[in-house]
Amino acid sequence: MTLYNLMKSYLAGIFIIVLLGLFSSLEAQTPVQVNDGIKVEVNFDTQQTPDFQAGNVDAKKIPNPRDWLEVEVQFEPEVAPRKAIVPKIMLRYYVAIESENGTKVITGDVNHVNVLGDEDNFSVAYVSPSMLSKITGEHKGFQSSSVKGAAVEVFFNGVSKGGASASGSPSGRWWEKVPNEAGVLSKDKTPFALLWIDRYADIESN
Repeated sequence: MTLYNLMKSYLAGIFIIVLLGLFSSLEAQTPVQVNDGIKVEVNFDTQQTPDFQAGNVDAKKIPNPRDWLEVEVQFEPEVAPRKAIVPKIMLRYYVAIESENGTKVITGDVNHVNVLGDEDNFSVAYVSPSMLSKITGEHKGFQSSSVKGAAVEVFFNGVSKGGASASGSPSGRWWEKVPNEAGVLSKDKTPFALLWIDRYADIESN
């Protein structure tokens, strides 16, 4: 066998060993698990549409910025192995708002990726001014007192790991007692998308 063939066989053997080591390492990794009873805290408030300025267009004064409903969630997933990164976790938001015909519940999902385990994380979602006007029938402003409840449920691999309601919300799983419809938006679908980026967990891109 020539020196060239010997070198070729030697390099091929090293390549196979490296591949086997890589596969063994991947197989040895423990899948991330999120424990039940995840710590969750829910708060809500109003936010006006942010006033962004651009240098190459005429400034336009908006005398009455519209109000959005902001629901912020602080959550801490307890994971195994400890402090592992959770590849994907979903928060399902529920908001109950007093309407002209009773209470209406709206919902929406926010998918977060690369979530820090065993540490505080933040998520946020919004209800648009037009949706608030549609529900309440009021077009000149929104009062947070119209919110009768806000809650979030956390899902990992399609399984609920727990959740919580904001202070003052009805007890129990109140969102299941009345029909609900879509109406809660993730931050990336609102004018707030570019704000407070380092505060909130990354959102899965569509």
